[in-house]
Amino acid sequence: MTDTAMQEVLDSLAKMGKHWDLGVPVGRVWGFLLFKSCPVTQREIEEGTGYSRGLISISLRKLERANMINVSSEGREFCYSLNTSLTDGFRELVKRFLEDNINPMIELLSRNVDKIKDAKVRETFIVLLHEYERLNLAVRIFSRIIEDINTGRITVDMEHIEEEMQKKNPLQVV
Repeated sequence: MTDTAMQEVLDSLAKMGKHWDLGVPVGRVWGFLLFKSCPVTQREIEEGTGYSRGLISISLRKLERANMINVSSEGREFCYSLNTSLTDGFRELVKRFLEDNINPMIELLSRNVDKIKDAKVRETFIVLLHEYERLNLAVRIFSRIIEDINTGRITVDMEHIEEEMQKKNPLQVV
């Protein structure tokens, strides 16, 4: 792969890191690992990305938490390698979003709904609570579908899906 192509991939993964709310450095570090055929140390990642040791450390923790990298110990140093399963990583991000954002909001709304005196405001509050509960269900179903695809309980014929998408929107390039 040319340096230009490699840089385009790293830039794209950096954007993905930003969109997944992990941060640009996390995407770039993950991309750097993508181009390594063996586990690398934090120092090698620093040299390859130009990021500081602290930024690399934070990025590696986020990647590990999202199950997007493997960590092994070689002597006194840790080595990092890629977990190429984007779907596993994405499932972890979705699960974390549910745990960190949706569930706490459902708890907060549930705890406070009876404290609202204004009937119209309470009604709006209840509607919002139901929306969060529906979102909770949707996220859990989505996460389960990803797990089922990864474990082979559900098989996906991507060629057929792309054909169907093309039929529905022939102007869209897939």
